[in-house]
Amino acid sequence: MLTYIAIDVSSAAKLLLTLGICSCTGMQRLFSYDQELRSVDIHLTAKDKRKGKLLGGVVLTVSGAAALGVGATIDPHRNGPLQYLAVSFLLSFDCLITLQFVLLVLELWVRFRSLNANLLQELPAPVEILPAPVARSPPEPGRLRQLLGAYAALRRAAGFLQGHFGLPVAFSVAHSLCCSTASCYELLLVQMRSRWVSRLPLSPSPANSAMWLTYHWLKLTTMALSCAALKEEASATGDHLLKASVLYERRRHELEGFLRLATYGQPLSFSAAGFLNVDRRLLVSALAILVTYLVILGQFTPRQ
Repeated sequence: MLTYIAIDVSSAAKLLLTLGICSCTGMQRLFSYDQELRSVDIHLTAKDKRKGKLLGGVVLTVSGAAALGVGATIDPHRNGPLQYLAVSFLLSFDCLITLQFVLLVLELWVRFRSLNANLLQELPAPVEILPAPVARSPPEPGRLRQLLGAYAALRRAAGFLQGHFGLPVAFSVAHSLCCSTASCYELLLVQMRSRWVSRLPLSPSPANSAMWLTYHWLKLTTMALSCAALKEEASATGDHLLKASVLYERRRHELEGFLRLATYGQPLSFSAAGFLNVDRRLLVSALAILVTYLVILGQFTPRQ
């Protein structure tokens, strides 16, 4: 029950916030995001999207299974039909928003991988250090300009995605932390203080609390890992260009603009409305927050 209260308040707030953002922007940022990706696809020849589709299918399947598990373990008799429907609706909405963000991030990740594959074709890296310099054909200048345009378009697309999902992701992270703490507290009390379950607004089903905990940590994990993978793939572009600028001394001036944009510009990363960065460190911070609040709640739990 404590988890239901947490999801009712936070999910309702996120629902109103997301609807407000969509109505104010008119989905213009997402339309601009799609246009940038279309312009990128024109210049990328090695567009292997099978891995991205496979990852997207896995994320959809696992997230859908977790959401169905949460709905299946909710007791409709204890909470009433209206509350059951409200929780089911907010859970579906929360799952859709998270999946939309993760899948759009994976779309960017796939195209950055294609961009790096095209760069490696144009700028082959040396396999080993040779005692004498080896003559290599310089990269085609027109092709480098095309790849530079594709890289700039991908950076703009990431900016549109950040602008549209910044606040919803912040509420989603806070929502997951709140509900994860409530679910863990319920599980601990059911195991250690079973008498207080009937006196406090707690869920009587440990399976439901466990499914809530699984769902929210799965949501945090998919968001953090997808954004971290995109960040690493974008930083790899600068590494390839830096090695190429040393390899092609005679044509280095053609790489300088691309190199400055990729290595000296602001690193590509996603943030929850500027409050925190969404990457692997988010999981460590979330775990630390969870343990801290469980210890605090344990201090206020009656001994008898």
